[in-house]
Amino acid sequence: VWGMCTVTGNFAKVIHGLNANQLTDQVIQRSKRMILDTLGVGLLGTSTEVFHKVAQYSKIYSSDLSSTIWGHLDFRPPPLYAAFVNGVAVHSMDFDDTWHPATHPSGAVLPALIALSEAFPQKKKISGLDLLLAFNVGIEVQGRLLHFSREARNIPTRFHPPAVVGTMGSAAACAKLLALDQQECKNALAIAASYAGAPLANAATQIKPLHVGNAARHGLEAACLALQGLQGNKQILDMESGMGAFYTDYNPQTLPTLQSYPWLLDQQDVAIKRFPAHLATHWVADAASSVRRKLVESSESLLPTDKIEKVILKVPEVTYVNRPSPASEHEARHSFQFVACSALLDGGMSVQSFASENIHRPALRELLCKTQLEHPPDNAPSFDSLYCQVNVTLRDGSTISDRCTTFYGHWRKPLEKEDLEKKFQSNTLDILPTEAMEGIIETVYNLEKVEDCSVLSTFLAGQSARALPEKLHFL
Repeated sequence: VWGMCTVTGNFAKVIHGLNANQLTDQVIQRSKRMILDTLGVGLLGTSTEVFHKVAQYSKIYSSDLSSTIWGHLDFRPPPLYAAFVNGVAVHSMDFDDTWHPATHPSGAVLPALIALSEAFPQKKKISGLDLLLAFNVGIEVQGRLLHFSREARNIPTRFHPPAVVGTMGSAAACAKLLALDQQECKNALAIAASYAGAPLANAATQIKPLHVGNAARHGLEAACLALQGLQGNKQILDMESGMGAFYTDYNPQTLPTLQSYPWLLDQQDVAIKRFPAHLATHWVADAASSVRRKLVESSESLLPTDKIEKVILKVPEVTYVNRPSPASEHEARHSFQFVACSALLDGGMSVQSFASENIHRPALRELLCKTQLEHPPDNAPSFDSLYCQVNVTLRDGSTISDRCTTFYGHWRKPLEKEDLEKKFQSNTLDILPTEAMEGIIETVYNLEKVEDCSVLSTFLAGQSARALPEKLHFL
């Protein structure tokens, strides 16, 4: 009986007990936006070098069960490896959503659920509502775990959060889809904890996307092993040597009661990125673009770099996003300096900003040499409160500056529906045929009415609706 009084037992009870009727309209709307965005950035991510490497690696595995690799019809690895490869694709360009307290919530959960949903026997259809519920359970568990630590509110310094809470969220989501009982849910969390954690030193390299791929895959694996009856520590969330190992100030609490359950996603939306780089650089981009508009007559004009004496960026202290001279696209995506100088030169940021020819152009290198960071004491490294000020001092002694406190795409200024769709369409333009792209948008927008969510996988593989006349049923 005492086991049910633990935080771990309480989490298992909530994971097992939550049902689709408890999803609020706002949670459904927000999570559908997250799902659409995650599919788009994942599809675009299939064009990256890191994706090709992990996809090549996964080809050595095969089994009777197989799942879709997004954007590909040519090979289908086992569900675990599909979750891994698609998870890597989602984070391959750092283009996926970001939450507060800080993590990338969707990429750890969605690839695992879609891969798992394809592995169910034909007679057991997974509905769109089943998928939405499991997805939200996976998001909720991540948020609740992050709230057990005050330090988690700030941009991380030791562990990359998706590798920690993302693994747990994926396990909870998969446990929900597999309809595990409370004991099995507890074991899924215990198994997932032993897969959790990755050091932040691998940020700005090709390895950071593996953190999200591994979270998706290991959460799925943990739920499957729990279903097989594997048992772990029944108090994994309660102990300092359990989840507490990842935080210096871990303070676990029981969840609210199941009656009228308050979802964290209702209280706190995610940020959705307009360009593929670390979230902290998005404030810099908006401030730098504004400064450029004050410096040049028209958007066509070239920036008068020869007249610029120095560029000062007032940003929070985030060591791994302080890169004065990035050498690779992954370093450029984690560089305040690179994003500021690119936005000053071009008037904004895009996917193309990180192409090799743009990273290494002489005008950018010249501007980088004139750029310095300052860390005002009031600028805390929190995605909820940070700001960025860009000061450009000209040779004649004048200074032009602008400050951004909330960029467009942040949870305080969410993307409009049409801009979210534009991002999805431009991300998938070269990856999927138009019919498949439109099929995904329609399916996601109607997800709570979709009878069989395997229709999503058909579209994700690039097939059109003609491939599935019998599947496209809305309830």
